[in-house]
Amino acid sequence: MKPILISVVVPTLDTKELTVACVDAVLRSELPAGTALELIVVDDGGRDGTAETLSGRPGVRILRNEATTGFSRAVNRGVAEASGDLLVFLNSDATVEPAGLARLAEAFAADASLGIAGAALRFPDGAPQWSGGREPDLPWLFAQASAFPAFLGRFPAWRRLKPLHPASVADVGWVSGAAMAVRASVWRELGPFDVSFAFYVQDLDFCLRARDRGWRVCLLPEFRAFHHQGATIAPTGEGGTGNAGVGLLWNDLVLWAEKRKGPSFARRARAAIWVGAALRIAARRLSFPFVSASRRATWRRDTAALSEARAGLGLPRLTR
Repeated sequence: MKPILISVVVPTLDTKELTVACVDAVLRSELPAGTALELIVVDDGGRDGTAETLSGRPGVRILRNEATTGFSRAVNRGVAEASGDLLVFLNSDATVEPAGLARLAEAFAADASLGIAGAALRFPDGAPQWSGGREPDLPWLFAQASAFPAFLGRFPAWRRLKPLHPASVADVGWVSGAAMAVRASVWRELGPFDVSFAFYVQDLDFCLRARDRGWRVCLLPEFRAFHHQGATIAPTGEGGTGNAGVGLLWNDLVLWAEKRKGPSFARRARAAIWVGAALRIAARRLSFPFVSASRRATWRRDTAALSEARAGLGLPRLTR
């Protein structure tokens, strides 16, 4: 395999312990002979001492923003300083397995049409995590807001029918930016990330634009990472343990819908999310009497976060 330089970019904001674990996992990577590693951490205005803790660590370059600029701008700044042939974006709450970067390098070397590759993500307990999928349409947006697919996923028969991770390399519409690799030439052609999104969806937007240009977007089951989903946004205080940032996600999806397909589709997307969220909230309220006493405080907090997020969408409007 031709020697390459892999640039790993890790944006962080007040997630010191997770960021240190993320960095240490990258530094433990088992790379093919001749492959070099560049690790860039972008501390986006944090105040928890992340930059100081990592300062001077061999193999780590720290970029510090004095004020918080947002996830997309932090990634964009890191990439602007990177010089690799392959760019790997890692959330600070993600840790890659030792062989992951090697599998990435092999996949990109073997297929010149591969533009973006995503990891098979897992929760810290090892359970598979949603890692990518097809381009969202109205049923997809309704399903996401309703959480019905997650409910079905609790049943082993459904999960066997609809596995979260493919058995082999699979073409998809998009992959999660929690652990995502981009060929540097693709970034130069299409980048940077769109900074109009508040926190989410820039990965979806970028992947679909790459597919529009003819690049393959794939999930690589041999590129594995553990992901503390929601941990990078939990410090904002929005949402409970299971719904961190859901309001940002829904609004970013509506913004993406308008960017992708125009105002009419965005209005229908908003309505699909609103109705799905309403059903989800109603189901949670009906289920509350059956929730164990130890879970009720969290259940109330998450239901309130969902209600606030739905209210933030405004009432759906299908016509002018």
